[in-house]
Amino acid sequence: MKLNFFVVLSITILLGSCQTAPRLNTITGAIEGAEGQTISLIGYNNGVPDTLHFSGFDQNGSFSFEFKAGRPDFYTLSIDKENSIILILDSTDSAVKIDGKFGELKESYSVSGSSESERLKNLLVRTTSYEKQLDSLMTSLRNSATSGKNEKRAELGNTYNKTREEYREYLLNFIEENPAMLANFTALQRLNMKEDLDQFVKVRNALSDKVQGNYFFDNLSEQIAVTENQIRLENLLKPGSEAPEIALPNPNGEIVKLSDYRGNYVLIDFWASWCRPCRMENPNVVRMYNKYEDKNFEILGVSLDKTKDKWVTAIEQDNLLWPHVSDLKFWQSAAAELYNVKSIPFTVLVDPDGKVIATKLRGKALEDKLDEIFNA
Repeated sequence: MKLNFFVVLSITILLGSCQTAPRLNTITGAIEGAEGQTISLIGYNNGVPDTLHFSGFDQNGSFSFEFKAGRPDFYTLSIDKENSIILILDSTDSAVKIDGKFGELKESYSVSGSSESERLKNLLVRTTSYEKQLDSLMTSLRNSATSGKNEKRAELGNTYNKTREEYREYLLNFIEENPAMLANFTALQRLNMKEDLDQFVKVRNALSDKVQGNYFFDNLSEQIAVTENQIRLENLLKPGSEAPEIALPNPNGEIVKLSDYRGNYVLIDFWASWCRPCRMENPNVVRMYNKYEDKNFEILGVSLDKTKDKWVTAIEQDNLLWPHVSDLKFWQSAAAELYNVKSIPFTVLVDPDGKVIATKLRGKALEDKLDEIFNA
């Protein structure tokens, strides 16, 4: 049996009308003294502000508008520059309510219907209080420095340091309570990424599945990755750390490894024929080599040259009698990148177990360190 086309169309329309309409988020509120003003909801498109909705106020200072939120994200509710607040909203925040006073909105507002926004508000109240205390103490410290009251200054300094540490502990505890909330971004902004990297990583990992692709989250993740790499590089050549392996060809094309000289003190000397400071330092390095080559001391020259002829000629001209290696890749040398070499000459002194003793030794500093090792 064939259904009439109009019957099918009627059924389709009826079924469509029975489907649940997409739920919109609503923001309502009353801002005392804001009559005659307009208020905007601003989202962020790749970090760029984008006005999503705006509304006027009625004679009672009330406003209302609807919008559709998706994943958790930051928004700004703004009347003007001095009267704006940050909200964190998602699709579950169906009825958000804001109250406050025009002229002091940031200080007076209250928010309900959005757990993230409420959490952010509580954080801002505490951070503002701490920051006012610290500003006041710093002003008093400066005044006491000019008054000559050393005892008072010491007391203020202790109070300042104690308050600052309490503030930091508050922020750390705030994050620890629930790492998977965007409000933590505001807490992280008040911490030192290098000192408190664990907390930054904790928030990044907790929020990854929830908001990956969000501009602010991706930006934070990138900064964390840069800091992690900086710390890795700083720790790479710390005294006592194992020197990374070097395996590069010598002028004859034979692969020479740093580990080949295990059992000796080894000075890894990054240099190049074109580097004038390197060439000026070479006579001092030659002198140290001649002085200690019989006392299990070796040098491994790692050149950042680009052409073999210039490299080999410089070795001969400067009478550099120790082993030399290079991949002739200039600053892209595998060893230079591995050791994070940013300028030359650059040296790394390694003990017989392959552990780093010191870096950047040259001139008298190199001589003093070798004298200390071999004449102890």
